[in-house]
Amino acid sequence: MIITVTLNAAMDKTLSVPSFRVGRRHRTVDQHSSAGGKGVNIARTLKTLGQPVIATGLAGGATGTRIVEQLTEESILNDFVRIQEESRTNTSVLDPASGEQTEVNERGPLVSEREIETFRDKLLYLARGAAMVVFAGSLPRGLGADIYASLVRELGRMGLTTIVDTDGEPLHLAVRAEPNVVTPNLTEAEELVGHEWGDEAEQVMGVGEIIDMGAREAIVTLPDGCLAQLLIDGVPSLQRARITQREPVAPVGSGDAFLAGYVAARYEGDAPFDCLRMGVACGAESTGRMGAGIVDPREVRRLVPDVEITSLEPAAELS
Repeated sequence: MIITVTLNAAMDKTLSVPSFRVGRRHRTVDQHSSAGGKGVNIARTLKTLGQPVIATGLAGGATGTRIVEQLTEESILNDFVRIQEESRTNTSVLDPASGEQTEVNERGPLVSEREIETFRDKLLYLARGAAMVVFAGSLPRGLGADIYASLVRELGRMGLTTIVDTDGEPLHLAVRAEPNVVTPNLTEAEELVGHEWGDEAEQVMGVGEIIDMGAREAIVTLPDGCLAQLLIDGVPSLQRARITQREPVAPVGSGDAFLAGYVAARYEGDAPFDCLRMGVACGAESTGRMGAGIVDPREVRRLVPDVEITSLEPAAELS
């Protein structure tokens, strides 16, 4: 079983608005609403890929009820802790003419100490029947930035594989808790190590810095694929995965689809190279669809052979 954790779950609304301009009145030509938050999106893709997954986290108010009901309608197994305050609603405006997407994300509810302790107990209970746990997304108000770090340590002691996809201080602290994998995008990775990355040598060095901070493996997602330092037969190995970019319909959420594809392949016991190929194929396929976490498994399988994997030299040998 794979567990996805979404502490700041949301209802995500995507509006398609041609020639969108700030300050003007517009009419949508298409719209899509779904339960969201990074962990929920990942669970949706995992379910589509046929993997055993349960989505958990925090959900409150009428919005929280809608989140849980929609997941149930999608046959995504879920077990959320209900909280007093209302879960958030996020809105994205997609201009199909330009391909630009504007996001407005609410902060989320205020969570009490009692509510997070209830969640911790639930997660540790669910973890007894799981092999992997994915912590993904932002934190609602009231939670300490070290929540992911503390849970990674607890689950690590239980022998579970832990994967973290977040940003800012929660990511910084989580990396030091030695998760199995962290998967920031380029901007998040640069913020984590404290400097921008330029050419390939600096990118390789940056990934190495993330490993030095505590993560056992690190995958930095890029617009055309990813850069990863993985353990292959216990030996660190740098890999660059690429796929020819397609014209995106809705690029937001492609990182969630990437991680779901990677996790699905890793859960199946596939080789590290094949896990990267699956992740990149899922991420690329998802950009052609409205709504986060939505992929067509047949199209994913078609794209997998198009993903090119290149082995890179360590930073010391590139400098």
